[in-house]
Amino acid sequence: MPLRRRIVRIRSAVRAIGFRTRLGASASLPELLARLGRHYAAEARARGIRLELEVDPALAPDLEGDFGPLGNALRLLLDRALERRTWRVALHVDVVGDGSGSQILHFTVADEQTSPVPDDRRLREASAQVAALGGVVHTETGDDIGHRAIVELGFDLPRPSPCIDVEALRTTLGGDAALREVIVALDHALTRDLADLDALLSRPGADELQAWLHRVSGALGMAEASDLARTGLTLERDLERGRQPNLDRAIRRFAGDAAEVLSMLREHAGPIGYSPGP
Repeated sequence: MPLRRRIVRIRSAVRAIGFRTRLGASASLPELLARLGRHYAAEARARGIRLELEVDPALAPDLEGDFGPLGNALRLLLDRALERRTWRVALHVDVVGDGSGSQILHFTVADEQTSPVPDDRRLREASAQVAALGGVVHTETGDDIGHRAIVELGFDLPRPSPCIDVEALRTTLGGDAALREVIVALDHALTRDLADLDALLSRPGADELQAWLHRVSGALGMAEASDLARTGLTLERDLERGRQPNLDRAIRRFAGDAAEVLSMLREHAGPIGYSPGP
């Protein structure tokens, strides 16, 4: 191989490694999409291909998740599309579901080709990486739509730390004796229910989870953790549409917040003479 060609190949490999490193370091979804857009706009121009990047304005800018593996999956799909000898490649990001504390997104990589790929290694690799994140990749092909690879993935919205007003609760209940009784009851109820959650999530169906959310939300309402109680009731209603991975994830987050409320209650329990069990 001529020296000049070897140098060009080495430089190309170094740039590719640098690009993958930058993608992996993306701290937010907007940052990831901006890096993909800049890189592939240049790649498309060099190949005489038009690149379109469209982002749903309903996309929350502060979603939480593991963006590095997603970036690598989208990189594989965009590389795949650019090599299919098409005149247009598009990346569309759409919000297809808003849940309690989460959004479900579609990342659609589209091109104009309808012919199959003989060895779709990149699609298999991207599908495996997305599956590890709890998502799925599916494809569509038609004379009127060309070819589309669609990544479906859910992301969490940031949530404030749960808070309770113990003084307001003491005033509402009428003093330390009543507060002690409520803390004892909440401690027993929440400890038992939080311990049961993993078993409930491992079983199919929604009825038991809805009952669990109703009980825990009621306990949180007694503790004056009103915002968190409302979140639990919203999750209970969301389950009426069936179990989804993003809902299970949101329920786990809710349980973590409930455990934090319980910890706060226990911190205030000492001064009124209650020592929680192990």
